[in-house]
Amino acid sequence: MSFLKKISTFLVIFSFAASCANTPTPIELLSSQEGNLKTRGGYESYLALEYLAFARNLESVKDKKSAEYFSKKALSVANGEYVVPENPLNWKSDPAQMEEMILMQKRMEAVTETPHMKFHLPIQLSHLNYLYDCWISRESKAVFRADELAQCRTRFNKLLDEIEHYIDDLKKDKQPKVEIREPHFERYEILFDFNISKFNDKANKDLLEVLKYLKTLNGDYRILLVGNADRVGLELYNDNLALRRAETVRNYLIKNGVFPDMVEMRSIGEDFPDIITSEGVQQQANRTVGIYILKGFTSFESFPLPLIENYVYKEEVKKARAARGLQ
Repeated sequence: MSFLKKISTFLVIFSFAASCANTPTPIELLSSQEGNLKTRGGYESYLALEYLAFARNLESVKDKKSAEYFSKKALSVANGEYVVPENPLNWKSDPAQMEEMILMQKRMEAVTETPHMKFHLPIQLSHLNYLYDCWISRESKAVFRADELAQCRTRFNKLLDEIEHYIDDLKKDKQPKVEIREPHFERYEILFDFNISKFNDKANKDLLEVLKYLKTLNGDYRILLVGNADRVGLELYNDNLALRRAETVRNYLIKNGVFPDMVEMRSIGEDFPDIITSEGVQQQANRTVGIYILKGFTSFESFPLPLIENYVYKEEVKKARAARGLQ
């Protein structure tokens, strides 16, 4: 071989060696992207960073082959490629752990594929994938069966349990349960004489029955008084008369131990008579104060008067049917 040919061959070999020496390794390529990955965020970026840290750890213990493998895997993830969890068979894992590894892999895939989980838990899921690969590639040997040695396996199991619990909790109905309580009313009626707001003898007897019933409730009730009048006289006068009758009953109840804030009053005057009559006709059945006693509630605000009367009417129908032996 001529001298010139030897020189030429040497330069080619030297150039090739120099170019190889300048080619960055996978871990160097990944390290150059580290800042961008941290800024970009997201599941893929976090997983690539997990593999980068793993590759550096492997390199520090002179496991260059595994370090290069996981740095290449990290590059694939960073470039948006789909990567699968490590296969225990490829790493000659302990046969005694094989069944557990396959089961855990299926559980991990289930949580990873749960809709929106990579968006909601990107850091946790990327760390979960890393811990699994760490377990398979490094701690799958028989010597790592003890929990104090198998740190990746132990942390993987705990994190997987927490993520599954989080997903189960998301599936639960978070709406507060609404308890629908049927109101229970007792109704008493106090009759008044014509154009009078004072009690007659019958009213006094009926009020004693009201007080007797209230003593059985131990204070867990509210009272609504509804004043009524017949159709004799002006409508405005009858409204005021009905209200005075309700006030008379209210004062009586308070004097006999009922707290003032437990009593509400309304006046409907001559608008809703029990017995419909012509204008100017006296009818004692329409000169009343209805006493509605609501048990177990703190107010009548949720119960308009027509609703209250409807409940009372239904209860009276039930009692009448029961008394006649009807279903």
